[in-house]
Amino acid sequence: MSSISYNASAASALLLLTGSAKALERNTVKVATGREVNTASDNAAYWSIATSMRSTGLSLSAVQDASGLAAATTDTAALGMEAATSLVSEIKSKLILARSPGIDRDAINAEITQLKEQLGTVSESASFNGENWLSSAGTPGVKSLLASASTNPDGTTALNTIDFDTASTTLTSSGDAANGLLTRAYSGTTGNGAAYEYYLLDTGSQSSATASEIKISNSTTEDELDGMISATESMLSSLTSAGAKLGSTSSRISANTEFLSKLQDTIDRGVGRLVDANMEETAVKLAATKVQQQLQTIGLSIVNEQSKRILDLFR
Repeated sequence: MSSISYNASAASALLLLTGSAKALERNTVKVATGREVNTASDNAAYWSIATSMRSTGLSLSAVQDASGLAAATTDTAALGMEAATSLVSEIKSKLILARSPGIDRDAINAEITQLKEQLGTVSESASFNGENWLSSAGTPGVKSLLASASTNPDGTTALNTIDFDTASTTLTSSGDAANGLLTRAYSGTTGNGAAYEYYLLDTGSQSSATASEIKISNSTTEDELDGMISATESMLSSLTSAGAKLGSTSSRISANTEFLSKLQDTIDRGVGRLVDANMEETAVKLAATKVQQQLQTIGLSIVNEQSKRILDLFR
């Protein structure tokens, strides 16, 4: 018996067509986004993990940017330290030359003065983004450079840092001369037993009352020259040590940046394994779903013909 109130076949065909439409929508979204899990309703556990790891990835990206700034600041300071070391070496060679009998020490002092001015320029110019680790107006301090970011079990973010003490690299200090490698006084006794106490640059800061600036004239004695040479040797030792610290810090920052990049790639791959769709499989499913929808549409049209035939009986 046929009924015009309810067509069971048409209802079944419509139900299948509705299911195909929903499946087609899901597969279309997967192809468009490239993800198997787009919302929490797709897979709550995977979505939660992926969301958390993406947040960690963003934090690592921010740390990478901060590491880039730290690397640039460190490299700038290292470049300035290298230039300063070279200039102090030149000053030392001029002082050794001044030890020669009959040499015009006033002329050599003019060259030393130029080198000292260049040292001041290097110290003031070695700045990146407002950070200068070679020149200080106050007391040098520890700089905390971002190294990594991690998520604690309670969900809070932990920031790990690389600490660098700029007191070891400050060349000039306008506050306290003792804070600068080139403004502090170096004292000792020469091989001849003569005591000395000299500093290289005068920035107008508070310094030792008994120390003298390294500068020469034709009246400078050999003992004084020996003291100045010894003082510059101590300076060079301090500058070399500071350069080594900057170099090791730069290497550490570089290695850490490389690690962060690899870690971020690993996180991206891990998240991909959880939520990314198999594009070949999804494309096949999408094509199959389209065919199913077309066939079910045709089937629905066929079962609806039954009602039309009943209507034809009354014509």
